[in-house]
Amino acid sequence: MRIKELWNKVMEKGHERTIKAKKNILLSMIYKALGILIGFAYFPISLSYLGEAKFAIFLIMVSMVDWFAEFDIGIGNGLRNRLGEALADDNEEDAKGYISTAYFALGSIFSGVALIAIGFSFIIPWADWLEADPTLDRQIMILAVMMFGAFAINFISAMIYQIFFALQRTGIVTLFGLIMKASFLALIIILMYTTEESLVLYGAAKTFTFAFIPLAIGLYYFNYSKDLKKFKPSLKYVKRHYFDKMFSLGFQFFLIKISMVIIHQTNNILIAKFVSLEEVTTYEAAYKFLSVFLLVFVIFTNQLWSASVEAYRKGDLVWMRNTIKSVVKIWLGTVLITFLMVLISPLFYKLWLGDKEIPLAITIVVAVSVSITNWVNLFNLITNGTGKIRLQMYAWIFASVINIPLSIFFATTMELGTVGIVLGTIVSMLPLAILSPIQVRKILSENIKGIWNK
Repeated sequence: MRIKELWNKVMEKGHERTIKAKKNILLSMIYKALGILIGFAYFPISLSYLGEAKFAIFLIMVSMVDWFAEFDIGIGNGLRNRLGEALADDNEEDAKGYISTAYFALGSIFSGVALIAIGFSFIIPWADWLEADPTLDRQIMILAVMMFGAFAINFISAMIYQIFFALQRTGIVTLFGLIMKASFLALIIILMYTTEESLVLYGAAKTFTFAFIPLAIGLYYFNYSKDLKKFKPSLKYVKRHYFDKMFSLGFQFFLIKISMVIIHQTNNILIAKFVSLEEVTTYEAAYKFLSVFLLVFVIFTNQLWSASVEAYRKGDLVWMRNTIKSVVKIWLGTVLITFLMVLISPLFYKLWLGDKEIPLAITIVVAVSVSITNWVNLFNLITNGTGKIRLQMYAWIFASVINIPLSIFFATTMELGTVGIVLGTIVSMLPLAILSPIQVRKILSENIKGIWNK
């Protein structure tokens, strides 16, 4: 009885939007925690199965696929905001139009991008480019073809996730992510005990879970779910004006996402090029350990972004002010815990990775990088929800322009190696860390004009 009373006191108190957010955030955290445990499990298994060099190659290929994922020109996030607005207005006709148009546009874009990427995969001298063993060239080429094909299937079928985000059902999306990770772990355990090390087989396990699980989820919900069956994509709902509305906002999101990729997804390649291939796994180990709180803030951002769309649409600024205050307090808590994680990191790495050494300096700069990223993201959930992202877009573009030169300068001229690469990321994000809270304060005080209001 006491447990039920505590549940009601904590989870059933507040605005309906807040109650929904708390339930979805709690479910997401449970599923994400399980996913993190799975991630910690498959990292050493993968390292043992493939070895450092091959695993580093795989991590770099994943980063490249993430780049190509941004070629949706912002349609995914545009759909999320416009669909959220349509649902807040109870406009099912527009909801159907946005969903159908988004699927059609993404299907056209990703099919073309995937074919081009696969074509280039056959002619790129992968081993030379990655400074890997020349005997691995064919394996890397096959891996690239598989991953680029899988990414096309994934990023069309995974549009179902944006619909769940717009419905403020983050929990179920996190559950789907957990299913994908668990499936991948099961497959690589089978590979470890039944085959010799193979970059191709490992890549096949990744591409299978990466591509076909979201495809199966989309087919199921659009055909059998009572809530989503009415929104099943159809060519008769595809309209140019729906695309224009998503694109006008979505293209700004696209430029932001491209900038984020340059800042966050180039580290592996820069480390491989200017430090060493083996150092990629060292950086990834520290990042995986400390990115726990990055994943926590992704949960908050995904749920509260769509909730902010609805709240701003209905003029509920009080709810938005209270929400951002609560999230800032949570951020402060994560900074303290991150500090403690840095202190215990040598012991953790010893238990997790055995004899592999992770320098404390790398752990410290990754911790600072994660904390700054979370600080920026917590304010962006408001700017993203209101659609006032012009200033954010300019700041991200500026950060992306200076990031790589700064990282190379710190890594080579200053001879800081991997620490320098991450330091370049930290310095490039400082303008965002300053501007984002100022803009949010102006939005929530209704004292906003000029570039702050665009």
